[in-house]
Amino acid sequence: MLNMTSPNPLLIDLFLGIFTSVMGGLLFSIGIILQKKAVIEMPEIKLNNVNSMLEMVKNRTWLLGVGLALIGGIPYIITQALIGVALTQPMILGIQLAFTVLFAIKMLDEKIESKEIFGFILLLSSPVFLALGTVTPPNVNLLSINFLISFLWFIIPTLSLLIFFFIMVKLKKTNDAVVGIAYAVISGIFFAMGAIFMQFGVEIIKGEYFQLFIIGIVFILVMFLGNTTATLIQNLAFQRGKIGIAIAVQSTFSLILAIYGGILIFNQLILFPFFYILGIIIILISNIILIQFQTRIEKIDTELESHE
Repeated sequence: MLNMTSPNPLLIDLFLGIFTSVMGGLLFSIGIILQKKAVIEMPEIKLNNVNSMLEMVKNRTWLLGVGLALIGGIPYIITQALIGVALTQPMILGIQLAFTVLFAIKMLDEKIESKEIFGFILLLSSPVFLALGTVTPPNVNLLSINFLISFLWFIIPTLSLLIFFFIMVKLKKTNDAVVGIAYAVISGIFFAMGAIFMQFGVEIIKGEYFQLFIIGIVFILVMFLGNTTATLIQNLAFQRGKIGIAIAVQSTFSLILAIYGGILIFNQLILFPFFYILGIIIILISNIILIQFQTRIEKIDTELESHE
């Protein structure tokens, strides 16, 4: 009789998680490009000006970009359910950045330079190292006091950081690069908190916490609200500074905080830290290398607008 070993469930979840992260990254990247294109064409956006915000909401290109990003939330949720936030965030970030570069090359017929090709190839290798890092799925008792303590250790410093940068924006009245970077940090923090709240909701819904089911749905809705807020603030960062730098700053804060929360709150273990850390370093280095490409694309977009 042929003896066949059953496939490893963790490996199945990993491969399915990689597939859904590719789908999510694809939708997120198209959404970002469309939003970026829309806000470049708009007058200055102000959070405290209703008419300014309405201009953005009325823009069909911007709405399409937001819509695609929201649809991307579906495979994003599935990815978190399969492999957890500590692996989902870097995986999504790397894939999203790769797709963003590809679409920019295709849409604007912009040639990529040798250094940027190296950064792009380096970026494509990051999911391999992240997978080799073997991150365990979330393992947490949502009803325990340890969970509450861990959550407080995450949320208190995160909110403090958020308030600090909001104050920085408030005190800095001019629309210069400093304000743009501050908005990028705020956006990244909101995205990270959205990822953590999403993991709460996913763990409640897929686990044995039927008494918390409504709270799980609320957590997921909070995630969508947080990501919508992050998207609006991200567009402010696009308008007030270099888009490439804004994306790099935002993604770095989102990545680090989400990993911190995944390990601290959800007890995700990294069995081979060398490979995982190498994958994170590769993403960050690639991000820095590709800033030059992103900035050049921004310049082309602006020049095209000025000639129309």
